[in-house]
Parts: sequence; structure tokens; C-alpha cells
Amino acid sequence: MILRIMVGASTKYMSRLFKDGKAMFLAYDQGLEHGPKDFNEKNYDPAYIIDIALRNKFTGLIFHKGLAEKYHEHYSGRIPLIVKVNGKDSIAKGEPFSPLVCSVDYAVRLGADAIGYTLYVGSGLESQAMEDFRLVQEQARDYSLPVIGWMYPRGQAVPNDIDPTIVAYGARVGLELGADVLKVKYTGSKETFKRVVQMAGNAKVVCAGGLKTDPATFIQQTRDILDVGACGVAVGRNVWQSDRPDGIARALEELIFKNATVKKAMEVMSL
Repeated sequence: MILRIMVGASTKYMSRLFKDGKAMFLAYDQGLEHGPKDFNEKNYDPAYIIDIALRNKFTGLIFHKGLAEKYHEHYSGRIPLIVKVNGKDSIAKGEPFSPLVCSVDYAVRLGADAIGYTLYVGSGLESQAMEDFRLVQEQARDYSLPVIGWMYPRGQAVPNDIDPTIVAYGARVGLELGADVLKVKYTGSKETFKRVVQMAGNAKVVCAGGLKTDPATFIQQTRDILDVGACGVAVGRNVWQSDRPDGIARALEELIFKNATVKKAMEVMSL
């Protein structure tokens, strides 16, 4: 008799992260990754970010374990939690590598609905990162949890981390290694991003918000990535560094969940 074991993330957990197959994640891992330079007198407070997520239609909140622990009562049961299990600061220099800072087991104890992991494709320390990712991905499968891979080409071998070919390669790496959702950077055009989505195969693609850009550019980029098959966005600073975070969130909702035009999204943002 052949024993068949269910592989892949369960439909139950995947469905929690999406609304009608679309995703809108709010990321707040920048405190570890970037430090105080990203924060002002409002957005340094995790409770401020949680409130933005809850009063809008975000389908996931991305935290490291410390915030997940200490702000649990603010969000638990109200929005899916994505726990980043690796991370680094921006003080140390050298080839990029993001070490494990939380186990999958502990993320589950925190109530994680999905696991997040950053892999710097092309880094000189890529082999260690891939081994860590293997452990994380296989442990997540023990709980049927989805794995979201931050697939970021970076390092001395990567002169341009938004080169379309390199970004597409990173997406393919994520697919081959078993990620369920791939967080990638925008490549500059709808045509080049379409190739990224193709290389992702059956893995879902969300586009990173990245550095804060003007709202009109950001909204157009979001429309572009949705048009070529991405399922949504994983944004952070574009929303919570804005003095109108709810307006930007409403515009994203129109694009992602209602398939609105850029014009319509901009009108909603200004309400």
C-alpha cells in the first residue's frame, strides 16, 4: 500500500490570505530591516499600523515575532497574520543574508496564518539562505501553512535588482523552491512584469510597494501588475508613510478587488 501525504499549503489557510483570489498585504517589518529613518511621530507605533489595516480591506498583516507577541490583542482574530521568520538590520554590511530569527513552530504558536521568508537571490551567501528556506518551507508544510517568499535579487553579482530578467529569475527560484506566494519588485513596465508572472508558474505573485513613490505612479504600477496576472500587492511605506493612508488603501481596494481603472482609483483616493 502506498501512503499518500498531502503536500502544499491547505486551501483553508490559502483562502484566509485572499479575497476572491486577490491579496492586499500590509507589511510592517521595516523596523528591523531599515530602522528609525522610516518612522515619524505616528507610524513608529505598531498600533497605528494595525488600525490602518483593520479599518481598510487588507487581507494580511506582516510582522516579525516581537510585534506579533506584544500587539497580539490588537489584531488577533481580526486579520490574518503573516510572520516573517528571518530578518536583518541595515547596519551590518557585506553580502546580503537574512538569518532565521523565529522558528515555524513559534510562528504557529503566535497564530500565524502564513510564513514569510526573504531570500536574496544571487547573494554570495545564497546557499545558506536556500538551506534555511528548505527547512522553513518543509516545516510550514507540517502545519499546511502557506509560505510567502520575498524573492529579492541582491548582492555583488546583481548590479540591478529590478532588471527584468533577474527579477523573473528570482520568481522562478521561488517557484522551484516551493513558495506559494512570491513577493517581487516592479520591473518598470507591464510587458517586462508579465514575464515575471509567467516564470512564477502556479505560485501567486504580489508586487512589493518598495520606496514611497507619488500616489499616481504607484496606482498606475498597481494597475499594470494586475493586468498581467499578479494577484495583488504587499505594501508598507507607500501606505503608512503617507499623510492619507486610508485614501491610498481605498484606491488599492478599487484596483485589486473591483478591477477599477486608474482614473476611478484616483477619484476614490481623493474622497
